[in-house]
Amino acid sequence: MLSRVKISWLGHAAFKIETSAGMVIVTDPYNSKTGYAFPHVEADIVTISHHHYDHDNAEAVGGSPQVVEAGGKIVIGSTTIEGIESFHDEVNGSKRGGNIIFKFYVDGLVIVHMGDYGQPMTREQRDALDDVDVLLIPVGGTFTIDHTQAAGIVRELKPKIAVPMHYRTEVSTINIGPVGPFLESMPIVRRRDAVIELSADELPAETEVWVMEYLQA
Repeated sequence: MLSRVKISWLGHAAFKIETSAGMVIVTDPYNSKTGYAFPHVEADIVTISHHHYDHDNAEAVGGSPQVVEAGGKIVIGSTTIEGIESFHDEVNGSKRGGNIIFKFYVDGLVIVHMGDYGQPMTREQRDALDDVDVLLIPVGGTFTIDHTQAAGIVRELKPKIAVPMHYRTEVSTINIGPVGPFLESMPIVRRRDAVIELSADELPAETEVWVMEYLQA
Protein backbone atom coordinates (compact mmCIF):
# COMPACT_ATOMS: atom_id res chain seq x y z
CA MET A 1 0.00 0.00 0.00
CA LEU A 2 1.29 3.45 -0.93
CA SER A 3 1.98 5.92 1.86
CA ARG A 4 -0.15 8.96 1.19
CA VAL A 5 0.06 12.47 2.56
CA LYS A 6 -2.99 14.71 2.70
CA ILE A 7 -2.54 18.46 2.25
CA SER A 8 -5.40 20.88 2.91
CA TRP A 9 -5.23 24.60 2.18
CA LEU A 10 -6.80 26.47 5.08
CA GLY A 11 -6.48 29.86 3.36
CA HIS A 12 -3.69 32.46 3.12
CA ALA A 13 -0.43 30.67 4.14
CA ALA A 14 -2.05 28.04 6.37
CA PHE A 15 -1.99 24.37 5.39
CA LYS A 16 -2.80 21.15 7.18
CA ILE A 17 -0.42 18.30 6.39
CA GLU A 18 -1.51 14.82 7.49
CA THR A 19 0.99 11.96 7.30
CA SER A 20 0.07 8.34 6.67
CA ALA A 21 0.84 7.64 10.35
CA GLY A 22 -1.79 10.18 11.41
CA MET A 23 0.48 13.03 12.49
CA VAL A 24 -0.99 16.45 11.70
CA ILE A 25 1.04 19.59 11.01
CA VAL A 26 -0.50 23.05 10.60
CA THR A 27 1.51 25.88 9.06
CA ASP A 28 1.15 29.61 9.76
CA PRO A 29 -2.34 29.80 11.32
CA TYR A 30 -3.86 33.29 10.95
CA ASN A 31 -6.44 35.39 12.75
CA SER A 32 -9.68 36.82 11.39
CA LYS A 33 -8.14 40.16 10.39
CA THR A 34 -7.08 38.38 7.21
CA GLY A 35 -10.72 38.11 6.12
CA TYR A 36 -10.58 34.32 6.42
CA ALA A 37 -12.27 32.43 9.25
CA PHE A 38 -9.80 29.87 10.55
CA PRO A 39 -11.45 26.41 10.50
CA HIS A 40 -11.59 24.11 13.49
CA VAL A 41 -8.54 21.90 13.25
CA GLU A 42 -6.43 19.94 15.70
CA ALA A 43 -2.73 19.24 15.20
CA ASP A 44 0.33 17.65 16.71
CA ILE A 45 2.67 20.33 15.36
CA VAL A 46 2.24 23.99 14.42
CA THR A 47 4.96 25.81 12.50
CA ILE A 48 5.25 29.60 12.63
CA SER A 49 7.37 31.21 9.92
CA HIS A 50 7.36 34.64 11.63
CA HIS A 51 5.37 36.64 14.14
CA HIS A 52 2.83 38.67 12.19
CA TYR A 53 -0.91 38.40 12.86
CA ASP A 54 -1.62 36.57 9.61
CA HIS A 55 0.87 33.79 10.39
CA ASP A 56 1.23 33.21 14.14
CA ASN A 57 -2.17 32.44 15.64
CA ALA A 58 -1.14 29.12 17.20
CA GLU A 59 -3.94 29.48 19.77
CA ALA A 60 -6.47 28.85 16.97
CA VAL A 61 -5.23 25.27 16.59
CA GLY A 62 -6.64 22.63 18.93
CA GLY A 63 -5.01 19.54 20.36
CA SER A 64 -2.13 21.08 22.36
CA PRO A 65 0.32 21.02 19.46
CA GLN A 66 4.07 21.50 19.75
CA VAL A 67 4.97 24.89 18.25
CA VAL A 68 8.05 25.06 16.04
CA GLU A 69 9.22 28.57 15.19
CA ALA A 70 13.00 28.53 14.79
CA GLY A 71 15.65 27.41 12.37
CA GLY A 72 17.45 24.10 12.68
CA LYS A 73 16.39 20.47 12.47
CA ILE A 74 13.95 18.74 14.79
CA VAL A 75 12.52 15.21 14.80
CA ILE A 76 9.03 14.70 16.19
CA GLY A 77 7.79 11.13 16.00
CA SER A 78 8.40 9.91 12.46
CA THR A 79 8.53 13.44 11.03
CA THR A 80 11.67 15.50 10.48
CA ILE A 81 11.31 19.26 10.16
CA GLU A 82 14.11 21.57 9.07
CA GLY A 83 13.88 25.34 9.55
CA ILE A 84 15.93 27.45 7.13
CA GLU A 85 16.64 31.08 8.01
CA SER A 86 15.60 33.73 5.50
CA PHE A 87 14.29 37.30 5.33
CA HIS A 88 10.81 38.77 5.00
CA ASP A 89 12.11 41.50 2.69
CA GLU A 90 14.84 42.27 0.18
CA VAL A 91 16.97 44.34 2.61
CA ASN A 92 18.10 41.68 5.09
CA GLY A 93 15.02 42.00 7.27
CA SER A 94 15.36 45.70 8.01
CA LYS A 95 11.76 46.35 6.91
CA ARG A 96 9.87 43.25 8.04
CA GLY A 97 12.31 41.04 9.93
CA GLY A 98 13.17 37.39 9.52
CA ASN A 99 11.29 34.42 8.09
CA ILE A 100 11.69 30.66 8.50
CA ILE A 101 11.34 28.36 5.51
CA PHE A 102 10.12 25.01 6.80
CA LYS A 103 11.08 21.77 5.12
CA PHE A 104 9.03 18.68 6.04
CA TYR A 105 10.24 15.15 5.39
CA VAL A 106 7.10 13.01 5.41
CA ASP A 107 6.33 9.63 3.86
CA GLY A 108 9.16 9.86 1.34
CA LEU A 109 8.16 13.37 0.26
CA VAL A 110 9.92 16.69 0.81
CA ILE A 111 7.36 19.46 1.32
CA VAL A 112 8.60 23.04 1.64
CA HIS A 113 6.60 25.94 3.09
CA MET A 114 8.22 29.25 2.19
CA GLY A 115 6.35 31.39 4.73
CA ASP A 116 6.57 35.11 3.93
CA TYR A 117 9.71 34.77 1.87
CA GLY A 118 10.69 38.19 0.58
CA GLN A 119 14.29 38.15 -0.60
CA PRO A 120 16.36 37.11 -3.62
CA MET A 121 17.29 33.47 -3.17
CA THR A 122 20.81 32.80 -1.94
CA ARG A 123 23.02 29.94 -3.07
CA GLU A 124 22.77 28.39 0.39
CA GLN A 125 18.96 28.46 0.32
CA ARG A 126 18.90 27.08 -3.20
CA ASP A 127 21.16 24.21 -2.21
CA ALA A 128 19.03 23.48 0.87
CA LEU A 129 15.88 23.29 -1.26
CA ASP A 130 17.17 21.42 -4.29
CA ASP A 131 15.31 18.21 -3.39
CA VAL A 132 11.84 19.73 -2.90
CA ASP A 133 8.88 17.73 -4.20
CA VAL A 134 6.04 20.05 -3.15
CA LEU A 135 6.67 23.80 -2.89
CA LEU A 136 4.14 25.98 -1.05
CA ILE A 137 5.09 29.45 -2.23
CA PRO A 138 3.75 33.02 -1.77
CA VAL A 139 2.91 34.81 -5.03
CA GLY A 140 0.92 37.91 -4.03
CA GLY A 141 3.73 40.42 -3.55
CA THR A 142 3.54 43.59 -1.40
CA PHE A 143 4.86 41.82 1.72
CA THR A 144 6.58 38.86 0.00
CA ILE A 145 8.09 37.98 -3.34
CA ASP A 146 5.74 38.81 -6.20
CA HIS A 147 4.43 36.60 -8.99
CA THR A 148 7.46 37.16 -11.23
CA GLN A 149 9.93 36.31 -8.47
CA ALA A 150 7.87 33.29 -7.43
CA ALA A 151 7.80 32.00 -10.99
CA GLY A 152 11.59 32.37 -11.17
CA ILE A 153 12.04 30.34 -7.98
CA VAL A 154 9.75 27.60 -9.27
CA ARG A 155 11.71 27.41 -12.52
CA GLU A 156 14.97 27.30 -10.58
CA LEU A 157 14.02 24.71 -7.95
CA LYS A 158 11.93 22.55 -10.31
CA PRO A 159 9.59 21.05 -7.69
CA LYS A 160 7.26 18.34 -8.89
CA ILE A 161 4.30 20.37 -7.61
CA ALA A 162 4.11 24.10 -6.80
CA VAL A 163 1.13 25.33 -4.78
CA PRO A 164 0.60 29.11 -4.75
CA MET A 165 -0.43 30.77 -1.48
CA HIS A 166 -0.56 34.20 0.14
CA TYR A 167 -2.51 35.89 -2.63
CA ARG A 168 -5.76 37.86 -2.79
CA THR A 169 -8.97 35.84 -2.93
CA GLU A 170 -12.62 36.85 -2.79
CA VAL A 171 -12.55 36.81 1.02
CA SER A 172 -9.07 38.06 1.91
CA THR A 173 -8.68 41.64 3.08
CA ILE A 174 -4.89 41.99 2.87
CA ASN A 175 -3.47 44.22 0.15
CA ILE A 176 -1.75 41.60 -1.98
CA GLY A 177 -2.05 40.60 -5.61
CA PRO A 178 -4.18 37.82 -7.13
CA VAL A 179 -2.91 34.45 -8.31
CA GLY A 180 -3.62 35.04 -12.01
CA PRO A 181 -0.34 36.68 -13.07
CA PHE A 182 1.66 33.84 -11.53
CA LEU A 183 -0.41 31.21 -13.32
CA GLU A 184 0.02 32.96 -16.67
CA SER A 185 3.77 32.37 -16.51
CA MET A 186 3.53 28.67 -15.64
CA PRO A 187 3.30 26.04 -18.41
CA ILE A 188 1.19 23.42 -16.58
CA VAL A 189 -1.62 24.56 -14.26
CA ARG A 190 -4.21 22.29 -12.69
CA ARG A 191 -7.18 23.16 -10.47
CA ARG A 192 -7.50 21.07 -7.34
CA ASP A 193 -9.92 20.74 -4.43
CA ALA A 194 -9.25 21.94 -0.88
CA VAL A 195 -7.64 18.61 -0.01
CA ILE A 196 -5.09 16.76 -2.12
CA GLU A 197 -3.53 13.35 -1.55
CA LEU A 198 0.03 12.60 -2.63
CA SER A 199 2.45 9.71 -2.63
CA ALA A 200 6.11 9.72 -3.56
CA ASP A 201 5.43 7.19 -6.35
CA GLU A 202 2.77 9.26 -8.09
CA LEU A 203 4.39 12.66 -8.56
CA PRO A 204 4.29 14.26 -12.01
CA ALA A 205 7.37 13.96 -14.21
CA GLU A 206 7.71 17.73 -14.65
CA THR A 207 6.65 20.72 -12.60
CA GLU A 208 2.92 21.31 -12.30
CA VAL A 209 1.22 24.19 -10.51
CA TRP A 210 -1.74 23.04 -8.46
CA VAL A 211 -4.20 25.77 -7.53
CA MET A 212 -6.12 24.63 -4.48
CA GLU A 213 -9.51 25.67 -3.19
CA TYR A 214 -9.36 26.68 0.42
CA LEU A 215 -11.00 24.66 3.16
CA GLN A 216 -13.62 26.97 4.61
CA ALA A 217 -14.63 27.04 8.26
